[in-house]
Amino acid sequence: MMSLDEKILSQLQDSVKREYRLYYQDKIYHLSDVVITKSVMPVNKPTIRGGVYSVNGMEYKIKGTIFDLSLREFISKMMLGHNPEFQEIPIETHLEIDREERKIILFCYLTNTMDNRSKITLNLLIIRLKIE
Repeated sequence: MMSLDEKILSQLQDSVKREYRLYYQDKIYHLSDVVITKSVMPVNKPTIRGGVYSVNGMEYKIKGTIFDLSLREFISKMMLGHNPEFQEIPIETHLEIDREERKIILFCYLTNTMDNRSKITLNLLIIRLKIE
């Protein structure tokens, strides 16, 4: 049986375009071209990855593009990996649940970026969510 979090993520994964906002250092960055995917992790039992987050066989990932290049200066601090200062990154959206529009906050770890002169594409791992 699917947990409530899985049901919410599944709805976000299959949904139409919606607005997503990433919050970092008291600034709002609008995410475009957002895609949420679910992937199977090859683990036999719940596992702690890198001593940072646990995996229970499935991972949800979010990919999106930011056109505000001022985020570039923070990427090394945001990135999951060797940086001890990284932190959960909140991404906010809205979803109708039981006929009521609710705020959904996805808490993510930044795993990878690609950028050029006009945009930054972020790949993040969704580690938990909050419904308000």
